[in-house]
Amino acid sequence: MENLALVVKYYGEKNGIDINFFEDVSIVNDPEGLRIEEWNIEDKLTQPTQEEFEVLETEAMAYYARKNKLAELDQKFNYERENGHMTCSFGVDIDANDDSLRNIGNLLLVMGEDDKEMFCDYNNQFHELTKQQIEKIQAEIIGHIRGLYSQKWSYRDKINTLTNTEEINSMVIEFI
Repeated sequence: MENLALVVKYYGEKNGIDINFFEDVSIVNDPEGLRIEEWNIEDKLTQPTQEEFEVLETEAMAYYARKNKLAELDQKFNYERENGHMTCSFGVDIDANDDSLRNIGNLLLVMGEDDKEMFCDYNNQFHELTKQQIEKIQAEIIGHIRGLYSQKWSYRDKINTLTNTEEINSMVIEFI
């Protein structure tokens, strides 16, 4: 079993035991492959049989693939939240992230109904916009961020329902 250490770690986690590979369990690689040489935690956790380890291996590989895919999802989601941009409904490329939303909200607080402001877009081009246009941008950024959350939740649900390691690993996460 080539994933023996991972399976032992998973078995411990599944049973609420943090296995220390220096004290609790000793794994050796001999001509027949990896095997457990010492299991010093029998008082906390029974050593599984070979058949039980084979079943646990499938579970463990899916568990860690899922854990890695969820970490990838969080990383990509956070990147989009920090660096997102979009084209608004009237054709201006805009940043679409928390900072831009806060900046626009602050700008709207000080604008009068008939004011116009110079607005710097995603490409560092300036546009003279009315308060109504800036409010429209604010609403569209909120919609964009809500869409990111919706996509994240959908990906997370899919990841958590997949049981096949290959399906989990091959899943592509792309925010649109």
